[in-house]
Amino acid sequence: MPVLELDFEMNAEMAERYADVRVSIVRITPAVASEMMKQNSNNRPLSKSHVKHFSDVLRRGEMLLNGETIIFDYDGFLLNGQHRLTACIESGVSFDAIVVRGIDPDAFRTIDGGKKRSTADALSMQGEVNATNLAAAAQAFVAFVEFGGNIQCSTGGATKATPQLVDRVLIAHPGLRESVHAMRRSKLYDNQYGYLLHYLFSTVDKRLAADFLECLSGPHEDVGRPFVVLREALIAQGHRTDLRRHRAAKAIKAFNAERTGARPKMLKFSAGEEFPTIDGLDYEAIAESV
Repeated sequence: MPVLELDFEMNAEMAERYADVRVSIVRITPAVASEMMKQNSNNRPLSKSHVKHFSDVLRRGEMLLNGETIIFDYDGFLLNGQHRLTACIESGVSFDAIVVRGIDPDAFRTIDGGKKRSTADALSMQGEVNATNLAAAAQAFVAFVEFGGNIQCSTGGATKATPQLVDRVLIAHPGLRESVHAMRRSKLYDNQYGYLLHYLFSTVDKRLAADFLECLSGPHEDVGRPFVVLREALIAQGHRTDLRRHRAAKAIKAFNAERTGARPKMLKFSAGEEFPTIDGLDYEAIAESV
């Protein structure tokens, strides 16, 4: 197989760093693809629609050598190319590709293959459970910080929570994982804002955060308790996306009332009202943490 020569001069430091990297052009037959896929032990789940797309391209003879690579790490495990390889196997059509071997396995997060990897894909490949929910919670956290401690109906407009940014959030706030896992039990608030609020509440008072979940997860005898009043309000509102800000504001008001022992008959939040703050939360430390 032809070996490609690097067309730039490497200094001594680069030569040492990339001494194990090998680049070659390979005719990938179904048999070769099958052997390569045996090394696909730690990749994102296959997308059937994306495999079909590549299978159709192969059958039409449109898969050209375009510079996109099949990548293996220095332990021989496949990092990039599983959809094209699977399509080759299923279609029975060969194609030519540049194959790169010897890449640092940690580099998979920077790879943007034929099907763009999501942050949830990266988290899943790192072994995180509830990866999609955790990615959403981290995005909500980033938006909360960038919106100055406010929760909007959407996280749009905030910095996109890339895998690298999510790593920073989780290093600074590992308890976010526990909040995602816990709030999955609550059908009323099983979304990124519920995860975020549970975590923020837990940084102030873990017991009340647990009560927040308990009261939202089912009927409660103390109907006058703020968290129970909140539960009834959430049931009445339903899962309307345009009321996400209102739901969050009411949850914060319920938490604050629980802390003081207040017993409001209703939880109100008007359109022009300033978004409430969580009593006891160190907003400055939260903002500086990531």
